[in-house]
Amino acid sequence: MSDYNKEKDNNHLDNGKFEYLHSNESLLSLDNTLLCNIETDSDLHTSATSSQECNNSMVKVFKQDIKTNGRAVSKTPRDVSPDINDLNDWQDKFLMNQVYAQFDLQNEKDNISNNSNNITDLGTFDTFYKEDTNFQPTDIYLPESSTVDTILNKPNITYLHKDELNNLSCLNITNFGDDIMEENNFVRSTKPNDKNVSPVIQSKFRPLNKCNLPKKKLCLDDISLKPEQIKNKSTNPTECQNLTFYGLSDVAKKMIQEVKGICELYEWQDECLKLAIKTRKNLIYALPTSGGKTLVAEILMLREIICNKKNAIFILPYVALVQEKVQSMAILALKLGFLVEEYASTKGCYPPTKRRRKNSIYICTIEKALGLVNSLIEMKRLAEIGIIVVDELHLLGESGGRGATLEGLLTKIMFFDDMIRLIGMSATIGNLKEIAQFLNADTYSQNFRPVKITEYVKCENCMWKVNFNNEELLVEISNNDYKYPDDIAVLDPDRIGNLVMEVAPNDSCLIFCSSRKNCENLALLLTKVLPRSLGNYKVMEKRTLLNILKTEEGLCEILRKTLPFGVAYHHSGLTSEERRLLENAFKEGVLCVICCTSTLAAGVNLPARRVILRSPYVGNQFLNLSRYKQMIGRAGRAGMGVLGESILICKKPEISKVKDLLTSQMDDSLSSLHVENDRGINNLILSAIQLNMATTRYELHKLMDITLLGIQQNRLDVNVKSITDETITALLKCGVIKIKNKDKISNPNVTVVIPSQESTDIEKLKSSKKEVKTVTFTSETKFQLCDLGQAAMKGKNGPIDLKTAYKLYEDLKTAQKHLILIDNLHLLYLVTPYDVVSQITPVGNIYYDVIMTLTDSQMQVARLLGITEATANKIRDGITPKSVEKRVVERFYVTLIIHELWNHHSVYFVAQKYQVNRGVVQNLLNTVSMFASSTVRFCQELSEFWAFTEMLGTFSKKLSYCCPSELETLMELPSVKIGRARQLYKAGYKSLQSIAKADSKVLQEQIPYLSNKIVAQIIAAAKLLILQKAEDLKDECENVLDGINMSQLDVELK
Repeated sequence: MSDYNKEKDNNHLDNGKFEYLHSNESLLSLDNTLLCNIETDSDLHTSATSSQECNNSMVKVFKQDIKTNGRAVSKTPRDVSPDINDLNDWQDKFLMNQVYAQFDLQNEKDNISNNSNNITDLGTFDTFYKEDTNFQPTDIYLPESSTVDTILNKPNITYLHKDELNNLSCLNITNFGDDIMEENNFVRSTKPNDKNVSPVIQSKFRPLNKCNLPKKKLCLDDISLKPEQIKNKSTNPTECQNLTFYGLSDVAKKMIQEVKGICELYEWQDECLKLAIKTRKNLIYALPTSGGKTLVAEILMLREIICNKKNAIFILPYVALVQEKVQSMAILALKLGFLVEEYASTKGCYPPTKRRRKNSIYICTIEKALGLVNSLIEMKRLAEIGIIVVDELHLLGESGGRGATLEGLLTKIMFFDDMIRLIGMSATIGNLKEIAQFLNADTYSQNFRPVKITEYVKCENCMWKVNFNNEELLVEISNNDYKYPDDIAVLDPDRIGNLVMEVAPNDSCLIFCSSRKNCENLALLLTKVLPRSLGNYKVMEKRTLLNILKTEEGLCEILRKTLPFGVAYHHSGLTSEERRLLENAFKEGVLCVICCTSTLAAGVNLPARRVILRSPYVGNQFLNLSRYKQMIGRAGRAGMGVLGESILICKKPEISKVKDLLTSQMDDSLSSLHVENDRGINNLILSAIQLNMATTRYELHKLMDITLLGIQQNRLDVNVKSITDETITALLKCGVIKIKNKDKISNPNVTVVIPSQESTDIEKLKSSKKEVKTVTFTSETKFQLCDLGQAAMKGKNGPIDLKTAYKLYEDLKTAQKHLILIDNLHLLYLVTPYDVVSQITPVGNIYYDVIMTLTDSQMQVARLLGITEATANKIRDGITPKSVEKRVVERFYVTLIIHELWNHHSVYFVAQKYQVNRGVVQNLLNTVSMFASSTVRFCQELSEFWAFTEMLGTFSKKLSYCCPSELETLMELPSVKIGRARQLYKAGYKSLQSIAKADSKVLQEQIPYLSNKIVAQIIAAAKLLILQKAEDLKDECENVLDGINMSQLDVELK
């Protein structure tokens, strides 16, 4: 008999009907293997806190509770009435069997009687359920507060609560770890000396038809909610305010203390939090670097999630910071029962998954946050967000488009008034009151630092201490010649070697350089001037670090020379794995010196005892106070000693400028919305029209008035209304928007007349000899996006700027006529981002060599683009070919690099071959992957490009990894790139499940050069990904079944 028939025979119901447990697998979309064989570590317990949250719906405690083998269970009578809700029975045999089937009790001794309910522990959350089949609505009562307190204080008691939505007994899930409960609340294993084995779940695999069917009921919201029910279900804010820890429970307080390693808050944190919880008004707080600003924001987000049951958005400026924060909050999320979702690089989906049971903190970069908010507005789900926290709020004034993007995002939030609370924090914001006016926020500022920084200025042999209380400002403290040999003195005229050796190797030192090349040169210089004895310090750890770096992609020759001295360089030219490894080594004391660029000050939390500024310049620009404070803020962090020092090295002619720098004010954050057109005002107006936020001239003026540009228009000497009208006119002329119910203009010669400008324009028209079409619109004229504008705004990773949209449209039109599919090269060219061309300069002889080695099919693509052998000859000789556009030549060169990566060549190999920094090559993969996703969405909005949607649809994920398909799953894990993924795969860890149940010691033995910390992160991340996918499947199942009468799904076999 086949396995199918065997299972079929085992699935007859008592009434003679046949029911095959997996017949609705396609409907449920559940992966039976997803949660199989996962061994968990935490014990099972009941949570008083979770019961407290449900106290409004609590019912009488049943007297049938018994204790079996140390576990609290409840008796369930056999004579279940046949009219019990069909949904419960159906879920018993379909949904819960799918999710929990292979989680069984550890042995026959521990099996609970068939009359009792099974108890399942899913590792990171604890489940305790009790069902009364004789449940009657008359049994429901709301206990007095004193009674509730008495009941909740009793351990090992399970409560049945009634679901207000569908009158079903439901699964009570609590998300707190075992370490927060009292000893007598734990369920212990009956086996002696079995400390590390879960008392409930074994990792032994059993077929689905051999498993005990869990008698659990999963709540489905299949009955429509009444407004009063929704109101009653939400948490009372005053109730939260009465809790002891700024609106959070003592359990949450304990979790924060344990995870963060914090005993008590600073005085300023206490003051700021008390100010924040008084009202829901927006808040901006400003303190120096390392003052503890982030903890305040995290407490406020937790309060929003736990008390108000809303999601939160946390905006950080860099991908590295997002990834670091995701990792640091993961444990807290598991303990307190919420999710952490990453929106950076290729991670994150629009709109986010709508969850029924859990709330999320979305940790995002600025660009990803904009796409996230746009998608929520479009789906009318913005109300799911309760709070948005912006770190480094001063970036509102940053040029290059990021400041304008952030301003547009915050403007949209402000447009919805008090729906969402905004929290901003910064260490270097000059015009705090002006930004507070923009965000309608309270302000809080202090000059607190947990560790004092002593600032010095060094010029030649003189060292001055910075004293702001002294009229001279610079007070000379020493004139030290630092006895250098003559040959060494020539190499190191500023005596940086001596400055380093005053703290190394026992303490750490960061040296900020003005350029990436200077970082590398200085690291090499230090190997010549530092004593050889440094090579004897932590020799084994340094050797391990070198081996790990070799394992990843290949070892840089400079690092090979500098690491034995405990010295490294750090800039964007390194891969993310190299930077992470070097940062960890620096934190652990294996490295004592890092030569870095200024981006490390803002992008990485890397404290040091001493910070040296090699020059008062960044690139060719003199330092401003904001950047200076950011860099010296790395010195003397809490928990890293009691002293921090900064030394600014300068030349004699620069001393007066340095004094001006030290006494200057923090830079103001000024709007660039009108300067950065594509990422600024154009983007804001187009998205406002697309999202139906503002569709008339009057509404667009109103929107622009509440921008930071509107607040600063007098200061910047601009007129916001005029700029808005000019932008609308330009967008109308280029055919991106049109007047509603009219054809688009798409003609630059059309004159757009606005009532306030009508007389002037008419006079101009009379004086003109040409006949020009005139379009007039009033304040109430409605606009809508044309197809191209709609496609540009629908970019997967945020809107595509208009220039890029036009270029992409033309390239796709050309490709429609002559698309070459013999090789992937042409498709890769179509998804090569236009803006990365400026980062990579073609090298003539390399370009020629690569062109000459192309296959015939690949050469067809090159010729189609206009790049022939003759063109390659000219490029090699340094001659710009006139037969093909420069942008096409440069873009195809980038495509050739991507093609090498697509064929699984290592980043290190490609970087060497094309003479490009490894970090640039690696970042290229992420950029291409994101642009490929945006191109697919662009094609989806334009029906003429329907074919490209299918062809390019699979590119995004493959491009983000560029690895064999069997390794893609492993590369979802943080800290795992292609080198480590290969190691895991060869060692037998071929899935997330196999890693999640792995023993950390065994894994560390099988994979060379893995630290305990990295092993723990990889295993924890695997478990977290599995649980998140399980949560997604549950939500998907409930969404499919929402509103369906289960009796309609019964199929009677004839």
